[in-house]
Amino acid sequence: MAESPPSDPVRPRSFSRALLIAVMVAVLYGAILMAVDGFVSLLIDRDVISERDAGPLVGPVMAVAALSVVFVSVLGGLRPAPGPRRIPVGRASATTLIVYVVSPLTGAIVYVFGQDRILTAVEFFGKYLASPFVIASAALAGLVILLLPVIDLSRSRAR
Repeated sequence: MAESPPSDPVRPRSFSRALLIAVMVAVLYGAILMAVDGFVSLLIDRDVISERDAGPLVGPVMAVAALSVVFVSVLGGLRPAPGPRRIPVGRASATTLIVYVVSPLTGAIVYVFGQDRILTAVEFFGKYLASPFVIASAALAGLVILLLPVIDLSRSRAR
């Protein structure tokens, strides 16, 4: 019977631990995203979704899309790798770009369901690419991924 390689007791790596960390980071990201959107909305005196006919789901769907991208990126970033962990600049940049594009894209798709014209989705997408809320969510996603090595080093112990 083949023996499995000895695991490093200092840095246990398992899928269940990675999944738990990814869920916790995604929930934290969602909470911080809501807080940042609220503060930005107060500072610039503007609603997150300014279209009156958008309905109540467009904003939350955009946030869930960003949260999903962060979850997948964190889960992928916690894969076992030989050697010491490095700062994931490439992963953070890719996550920032994906959140920046996917969030308004999903919002445009949900928004167009209540409209008569398909071109309203293109208008919505273009308008929200320059939105401070989308820019803040993308920047926050990149920051979360940059902090991934620090999050991975953290341990929880039974007390």
